[in-house]
Amino acid sequence: MKHFVCKGGCGGVSEVEGFCEADGCPNQWQPFEECDCEDGKHFMEGNESADSKITVKDSNGNELKDGDSVVLIKDLPLRGSSAVYKRGTKVSNIKLTDNPEEIDCRIEGSAIVLRTEFLKKV
Repeated sequence: MKHFVCKGGCGGVSEVEGFCEADGCPNQWQPFEECDCEDGKHFMEGNESADSKITVKDSNGNELKDGDSVVLIKDLPLRGSSAVYKRGTKVSNIKLTDNPEEIDCRIEGSAIVLRTEFLKKV
């Protein structure tokens, strides 16, 4: 049975091709991916199941896990604000997301999402 799924972690499923419109989904406004699973576990062609463990790596290729500490490797401006997080800022207790290119964290009391390409594991 062909159907379409969102790979952003929101669990969106559709019978027709379209885009994810779920608020807060990392893949919001991205096209659904075609799925032809029979068991409801959404096996994708050439990929493992959506339930498989995602490996998240920092800019140097080191594997990241929940609770790790990382350091920013470049100055990062915060969108919609004049704040800039400086290179060398240490971020403790990160949380992994469904997207292997992003992590959730807190910097100076603000909850933000950072791209792993700008991080180095401590």
